[in-house]
Amino acid sequence: MAGRSAVVALTDRRWFDFLRSCATNGGLDEVNFWRPKAQTDFRYLQSGEPFYFRLKSPVNAVVGYGFFAHATRIPVRLAWEAFKERNGAPTFEGFVARIAEYRKQSPETVSADRAGLVCLIIRAVRFFSESAWRTWQGDRGWSRNIVAYKGYDLDEGPGIELRSMLEGLEPEDLEPVYRPTLYDSRVFEDRWVAVREGQGAFRVRILDAYGRRCAVTGERSLPVLDAAHIQPYRGPASNHVQNGLALRTDLHRLFDAGYVTVTPKRRFIVSRRLRDDYENGRVYYDLHGKELTVVPKDPGNLPSATALEWHANNVFR
Repeated sequence: MAGRSAVVALTDRRWFDFLRSCATNGGLDEVNFWRPKAQTDFRYLQSGEPFYFRLKSPVNAVVGYGFFAHATRIPVRLAWEAFKERNGAPTFEGFVARIAEYRKQSPETVSADRAGLVCLIIRAVRFFSESAWRTWQGDRGWSRNIVAYKGYDLDEGPGIELRSMLEGLEPEDLEPVYRPTLYDSRVFEDRWVAVREGQGAFRVRILDAYGRRCAVTGERSLPVLDAAHIQPYRGPASNHVQNGLALRTDLHRLFDAGYVTVTPKRRFIVSRRLRDDYENGRVYYDLHGKELTVVPKDPGNLPSATALEWHANNVFR
């Protein structure tokens, strides 16, 4: 486990019931636990620590959990694009209406809000069966005055009970260091269509790591910014932030196709094959050899040199 802390958070019943209805075998790969009125950042947990859902009266019980991945403030539309129904609503209009209800604003005001929505991104979510719901009140240190969440130490008191509810370790994409995947752990639906788990969390974490700018060009327009995997998606571990780059959409497509790459020293390289195959690409050759314009400020979020070398050797033409 990444740390020894946990949070028990008050959870909206409609949000919970909708997402539980979407679950497969009691679980979802990710959810967006949004906070409609929050004005401050969430700093209690480290990535990979447990986040428990508690329903208020008359239930007064812990009813599930997931692993905290990332906290951010993002535009409402980006939250919907990244997580869709994992926001706890079946449609964008329904999502906006729920926020408007809590804020006592019109849906139009919510949609136009540039300040954004505080989002807590939770990975590897488990919903308990009702018979396993755990009553959580004063004898567990929970006060009636709590309106958001309470922190616990997993090594003492009620925290030991919380730890006993965990069924596994945090997802590999939340570990401190990315190691290129040597095997394919993707889940497939019927007709061998791969399920891409945790994509919303991956996109938001990458965009935030790069200041919501393209690593190569510095482009800031969110509609054309993608979170690109360096080593292609092979399962949830591939969603590690060190296995990603924030790229403009056209550069993302060229990167995936092997016409461009980024060296372990973080220089942008364009293949001669782009010109040979398509007889164009001048705008991209102007970028050839340049250092990345934007890199993460947090050293723990820098792109993996091992993954970049893998891309150069296995994808780049």
